[in-house]
Parts: sequence; structure tokens; C-alpha cells
Amino acid sequence: MFRLSDRLAGGAVLLGGIALLAGTTFIDVNALQSDLTARFFPTLVSLGLIACGLLLAARPSGRLTASSLSSLVNQRAILTAALFLVYCLTFRHVDFRLGTALFVLTVMWVLGARRPIELILTPLLVSASVFLLFRYAFNVLLPVWI
Repeated sequence: MFRLSDRLAGGAVLLGGIALLAGTTFIDVNALQSDLTARFFPTLVSLGLIACGLLLAARPSGRLTASSLSSLVNQRAILTAALFLVYCLTFRHVDFRLGTALFVLTVMWVLGARRPIELILTPLLVSASVFLLFRYAFNVLLPVWI
């Protein structure tokens, strides 16, 4: 049975991936750089989007359009997207470790996490892990105050 919503969503994700891949060609690359270039992660994400878009368009699920769209218009999904937008817009101006921990904590709360130990440990571990990964494995400096 033809599922128009999945095919349209797959096509939109595919077009977004292609646009991102095209956009990565404008990222400057240092010819003397021996490790991962600035294009590596955006290219990886764009290829992932292209693959997911093709998969979704080629193999649609059994959901109807109304049920597919209702999950996107869910209050939790909208609030999570709004929190992510705030996180992205404040990324340069807030210490990465603090901003990431607060973002993870608020998203966990919005999505229903209520165990205190989970609400304390998860944001701290995610923030520290991502910071250490980028700082020491990828040699990427993230915005920090200290």
C-alpha cells in the first residue's frame, strides 16, 4: 500500500541531505591539516540523511498520514525542538559544559525522566564525555569560560 506521508518525509530528508552535502563544499579546508577536516562531520551527517531519506522513501511504514503527522505535532516534540533551537542559538555564548548539561537535563525532564540519580548523572556524563571527546580526540576547541 502506498504511504504518501513516508514518501514525502523521505523525499524531504533526502533533499535536506543533498542540500547539506552541497553546502559542505563551501567549507574551507586546510591542505596541510593531517587529521579530520572541517568538512568531515557535515559530510558524514549529510550522507546519513541521504541514506535515511532513501530508506524511508523506498520502504514506507504501515502508518497513515494522520498518525505520522500527529507524532510530529506532539507537544513534547515541539518543546524539544524549541529547546534545541535555543541551545544552538546560545552555543557560542554559554560554556559548552554548562549549556550541554542544562540542555540534556531539560530535554530529559520534558520527555518524562523523573529519577533523581538519572537527572543528575546523565547530563553531567553526557556533557563531560562530549567535551572530552571533542577536546582531546578531535582537537576541537569548544566554548568554555574556564
